[in-house]
Amino acid sequence: MSLEQNIQQPDAVFWDWDGTLVDSYGFLNDAHSHTLVALGFQPFKDGEYKQYFGKPRDTLYPAIYKEKCEEAKEIFGKYVVQNSHKIPIIADGKIVLDYFHAQNIPMGIVSNKKSDLIALEVEHLGWQKYFTVIVGAGDAEVDKPSPAPLLLALEQAGIDRKTSKIWYVGDTENDLACAQGAGCESLFLRGHEDTQELLRKYAPIITFENYSQLKEILVAI
Repeated sequence: MSLEQNIQQPDAVFWDWDGTLVDSYGFLNDAHSHTLVALGFQPFKDGEYKQYFGKPRDTLYPAIYKEKCEEAKEIFGKYVVQNSHKIPIIADGKIVLDYFHAQNIPMGIVSNKKSDLIALEVEHLGWQKYFTVIVGAGDAEVDKPSPAPLLLALEQAGIDRKTSKIWYVGDTENDLACAQGAGCESLFLRGHEDTQELLRKYAPIITFENYSQLKEILVAI
C-alpha cells in the first residue's frame, strides 16, 4: 500500500461499484455469457471478459453484441435482476463503509452499471443506509471515464466540490480518470489494472490492496 503525506479526512466519499465494493467480475462474466448464448453467440472463454470489465455501456455492448445491443440489454438486465442476490462483496469493504458512516461522512455510488440494478444489489446487501446518491450508466450525459457522472452525483448530494474535500474510490483507469477530471482525490484498489504507469499518470492519494489496509490508513490519519 502507499499514500501521500498530509492526507486529511474527506467531507464526502464516492465509490465505484463493480470490482470495488462487490466482487462482480465472475457474476458479470456469467451474465454476459448467458446473454451471448441466448442471442446465438458463443459464451466467453476463460479471461475473455476482462477486456470489457468496467467499460461504458455505449462501447461495451456494440463490441460484444454487434447489432443485437438492444436485445442484449434486455436479456442481461433480466438475468441481473433474477440473480443479484448472488453477487459477492469485496472482503472487508463493509468495515470501511461502517467507518465513514459512523463519522457521518456522506457517501454515494458512481458506476457504469445501470443505477436501478445497483439499487437492487444495494438492497439485497442491506446497505441502503450508507449511500445517499447512486449515479449509474446513462444518468449523466456520458459515462465514466468522463467526470460527468461524478459531477452529477455531487450535484445531487448538494456537495460543492470547490469547498469540499471529495474522495472517489475505484479499481480501474476509468475511475482514476473520472476523479481527476472532476477535480476530486482518488483512492485506488489495486488488482484489475495494476500498473505503475497508472499510478504515475493519476497519482491517487492512497493505493491499497485490500480494505483492511485502507482501514489501517484511515485510523492513522
